Amino acid sequence: MLVEEFMKREVITIGREDSVHVALGKTKEHRIRHLPVVEGERLVGIVSDRDLRDVSPSNLLQAQDIDILKSTKVKDIMKCPVLTAHPLDGIEEVARVMYEYKIGCLPVVKSGKLVGIVTETDILRILVELVGTLEPGTTLEIQVPDRPGALAEVTLAIKKHGVNLCSVLMRNGYVPNTRLITAKLQTKNVSAVIEDIEQLGFKVLFPYRRV
Repeated sequence: MLVEEFMKREVITIGREDSVHVALGKTKEHRIRHLPVVEGERLVGIVSDRDLRDVSPSNLLQAQDIDILKSTKVKDIMKCPVLTAHPLDGIEEVARVMYEYKIGCLPVVKSGKLVGIVTETDILRILVELVGTLEPGTTLEIQVPDRPGALAEVTLAIKKHGVNLCSVLMRNGYVPNTRLITAKLQTKNVSAVIEDIEQLGFKVLFPYRRV
């Protein structure tokens, strides 16, 4: 999935010459945690709600505190340069960068112009869709040997019962030389499917079988 398919296109921004007081107001009004800083359409920095809180004298602002916030410019606290994404980047790359650098968003830039933004919430929403969390049915976690064809054998066993496969993911297993298949099946009656998968020599870890 490409960034341009799920990024937010209407981005709330702030100018570098705007005050921290204005920036705080925008984060509260729009209930957002990040404000890209722009000059025209060009991205020049970013500020987060944490950056703004760090320069706020107190939670209960007095008149003199507000004066400080009004006199402090966004350019004085913004982070730059900014890590960015491109509309044609894949979701995997965006998620990797956000995880590796421990950041909550990535502005999306094309030809030097800010065209969107991707946040942690967007990544989580796509993950929920990819794993079929909102689809009715049953999730199976299956341990298979780390060899070619194991996934195909599992999907054929599922197909044999005429069950629709909502989603399937594969990752390293808990023990060496194994892989874990997480499959969302569009049915609640999975006993026969589990039995056939186990007859292939694979181990169903979830849901646990009742003896």
